[in-house]
Amino acid sequence: MRYIAVFVALLLSLTTAYPVAAGTWGYGQFDSDHALDFAADWAEAGTVESIREALTFAAGQAHLGAPDAEKALVAAEVVAASLGKPNDKLPAELATWISRQPPQELRSLVPLALSAVDRVRNPSGSELYELWDDQGAEQWLTHVNELVIRLKS
Repeated sequence: MRYIAVFVALLLSLTTAYPVAAGTWGYGQFDSDHALDFAADWAEAGTVESIREALTFAAGQAHLGAPDAEKALVAAEVVAASLGKPNDKLPAELATWISRQPPQELRSLVPLALSAVDRVRNPSGSELYELWDDQGAEQWLTHVNELVIRLKS
């Protein structure tokens, strides 16, 4: 019986689709504990300026750490939602927060959001890209590229 349990555990570990980091269960911007923590923090006490700061920081880094990249993707999702193009997984409390913000201020961040997302999906110097690339970045990039499309439309 013990060997069967070990075999099943081994099979499950080989078929896990999201091994980038603990607390990650999918490829989308809201499929990790970090991203949901950033979303909850903004929903509770965020400002448009804090969204701008996250995007500015990400866009300006030569080497972007994974947590800052995730934060930038959530910030870019906030901007996309302000355009009426929300992510299907946008947390309700963050959507409520977005609805209370000056829409023109958030919408003015589109160019900065696009720059930040470009930095995140750049294979050179993005730790998040590197982590996903170790597992095959195609599905993750599909979600990131879909965000870019929503920001541009």
